[in-house]
Amino acid sequence: MSPRARLIALIAAGAAVVIAAAAVLVMTLNRPTEAPRPDPVAATVPVALKADGLPTDLSIGVVMTFGQSGEPGTEYNRAAQGAVVAAQRFAQSGAKVTLPTQNDQGTEDGARAAVGALAEQGVSGVVVASTGPQALAAAKAAEERNLPVILPYAEASEPTQTTWTTGPTAASIQAAVGTALAGKSRVLLVSDGGQAPASVTVADTLSLEGFTEVGDLAQEAAIRTGDQLRPPAKDAPADAEGIRIANPADAVVVSAATPQRLARLVQALQSRDVSVPLVLPDGAITPAFASSLAELDGTASGQLVSVAPATGDAIALQQDAQGRGMSAFLSGIRLAGGNPEVKNLTDDTPFSAEAWAADARSHDAVVALVRAAALAGSKEPSKVAASLRTLSFGPGEGLAGPPLDFTQAQALTADAIPVFASPQDLGLRPADENAPRLVWVPAPASP
Repeated sequence: MSPRARLIALIAAGAAVVIAAAAVLVMTLNRPTEAPRPDPVAATVPVALKADGLPTDLSIGVVMTFGQSGEPGTEYNRAAQGAVVAAQRFAQSGAKVTLPTQNDQGTEDGARAAVGALAEQGVSGVVVASTGPQALAAAKAAEERNLPVILPYAEASEPTQTTWTTGPTAASIQAAVGTALAGKSRVLLVSDGGQAPASVTVADTLSLEGFTEVGDLAQEAAIRTGDQLRPPAKDAPADAEGIRIANPADAVVVSAATPQRLARLVQALQSRDVSVPLVLPDGAITPAFASSLAELDGTASGQLVSVAPATGDAIALQQDAQGRGMSAFLSGIRLAGGNPEVKNLTDDTPFSAEAWAADARSHDAVVALVRAAALAGSKEPSKVAASLRTLSFGPGEGLAGPPLDFTQAQALTADAIPVFASPQDLGLRPADENAPRLVWVPAPASP
C-alpha cells in the first residue's frame, strides 16, 4: 500500500472510532437526539496556541491543596492538570509559560502564605485550583496584591476588580438540578454531611447519622423507593411476607461532604438495586468521585445524573466551534501525555499519570491569563488584570469550554445543565488501564 493510501486509511479509521463512540453514547442514554448543526462561521482551533506580544518568561501561579485522601480542597487536584496542557500548547508556538505551584495546606493562613510566595516569585496572575475557605482566602490575598486571580472551581464571596470565577453560579446549579428532577414529585434526599439545593422540594430524608452502617442506609433507601420490600415485623407470623410501601420515591438526591463519601453512598445504593435516578448536585464531576466510585466497584451509568457546564470530553463530538475547541484541547492532552519529559504541576509525576483527569476549566483559566498578558504586552500584574477586564474569549482563542466574558466577575457565560454518567471510553485521551471509566454526557436536545 502506498503512503498516501495508508494515510487515507488511518484517517478513515479514526473517523470511524469517533462516529462509533457517539453512537454508543446515544444508545447508552436512550434519549432522543437532534441532528447537529454546523456553526454559521467555521472556527479553526489549532493544537498549538500563539500569543503574539507575550512577554518572555511569563509565569502564572497555581494554588492547590496537596493530597489525594479526601482532604477538603483536594477534589480538583487532578483536574487542575489541565493548566499544564495550556502551557504546553503555547510552548508549541515558542511562547514559554511557567506554572509555579504552591500548597495552601488546606487552611486560610496557608492560602495567604501560598499567594505571598507566588507574588515573591514574580507571577503575573494566579489560578486557585482549590475550594472552600482556603480558596476564598487565596483570592483575597491576591486581590490585596493587585494580582489577577481566576477561580475555576469556587465562587468568589464578592465581586472585585481582580477576581473572576469561571465555574457555574450556585443559582445556575440549583436551576439545573430542578431541570434534572422535572416531573419527579417524591424526591428522597440521602445525605452524608451534604445538603440538597434550596430549589429542591424534598419529600423524605435519610441521613447516615441515623444508621450504623452505610449499607443499612442504602437498604432503607431501597425500601423507600419501592425497590425492596419492608421486612415483616419481628413478631409477625413466620409466613408473613414483606410489604412494598405506598407512594415510593421517584428520584433520589444524593449529597455528601466530599466526593469520596458521595461515591460510597452511590455504590451502596446501587448494591441495593435502587433503580430510580440518582441526582448528584455536588462533587460528582470531580476526578476524586470517579476514582473512588471505580475503587468501590460502583457503576457509571445513565442512572447517575449531575449538573455542570458543558466542559466534558463528549463536547468534542459536537460539530460546532466548541466541539472543535474541545477536540484541540484533547489533542493537546494526548501530545503532553505522550511526552515523558512533561511533568504535572508539582513536577513530581509524569503528566501522563494525570492525563485522564486534566480538565478544560483549569486549561481555560491559564489561556485567559496568557491572552491578557499578550494584549497588555506586559508581565506586570496590574496591567494583566486591566487587560483581562476588557476581554471575552471563545473557542477561536483556544478555549475548550464555554465562552468566558471577563468584563464581569462571573466570567462563565453558560449555565450548568444536567449531565449523565457513561462508562463509554471515547478514545480521545491517552490509553490508561488504571483510569476510571466515567464520562459525563449532556442530555441530547429534544427534536
